[in-house]
Amino acid sequence: MLDEASFHSLYVRLEKPVFNVVYRWVWHTEEARDVTQEAFLKVWDARSRVRVESVEPLVFQSALNLAANRLRARKVRRFFTLGLGAEADVVDESQNLQASLELREQRLAVRKAVEALPEKLKSVVMLCEFSGLSTAQIAETLGIPQGTVGSRRSLAMAALEKSLGGIRSADGSAGGIES
Repeated sequence: MLDEASFHSLYVRLEKPVFNVVYRWVWHTEEARDVTQEAFLKVWDARSRVRVESVEPLVFQSALNLAANRLRARKVRRFFTLGLGAEADVVDESQNLQASLELREQRLAVRKAVEALPEKLKSVVMLCEFSGLSTAQIAETLGIPQGTVGSRRSLAMAALEKSLGGIRSADGSAGGIES
């Protein structure tokens, strides 16, 4: 059973990694904060049934499920509102306009490439890159074998590399994404 002190410690340790994963799923700061909080609340509400040794994957699993639900609901809302209300990326005015536009285009390309991944690949790559969980914990979170985590990550990274091969990295070097 999860007690209050353990839960507090868990929250302090995992809040940022969970937020990072969720943000890259929903691409909206406030929504990512809401989903992160909701995931922790779900775990807290189920604390009497939660095993301490499996709580970390459970938090990430809850967060991913909630984020996916939010995206599905958002798509339905956009359909019925004809796309009015889609968030626009904010460009930092202090940067050179051309550099800002290029950076925005790159971020949009990465975002579209990630969103185009099948959900099972997207889940793995998000958890691998942003959660700080081990392969075993990711496998437990998603209910798949550890070897499948590695193969799905490789497939996702290959798909992203193919989509993003022409994008320059932050240091200006050519190439796709780092794996």
